[in-house]
Amino acid sequence: MQLEQLKTKNGKRFILAVIVIFAVALMLVGQATFGGVVQEYDLPYDAWSTSMFIMQGAMVVVYSTVFTLLCSIPLGFILLEPGRDK
Repeated sequence: MQLEQLKTKNGKRFILAVIVIFAVALMLVGQATFGGVVQEYDLPYDAWSTSMFIMQGAMVVVYSTVFTLLCSIPLGFILLEPGRDK
């Protein structure tokens, strides 16, 4: 992908869409991951160690990044195709 494409109107829309997708994925995966541990193991947050928070947070960031990349592929084809700005 060329950097000039990201400076166009549709390029800026693409970047905004990717940011929104990442934020939504972060919220959903975070709720599922952190909430799942609390519900499944009946382990409240005050009983968690620091390393548990770090490991769960790392999982949330990795999974959110993967979901964002997978969801942004079709958006890239739609918004960044040549001649779309005209």
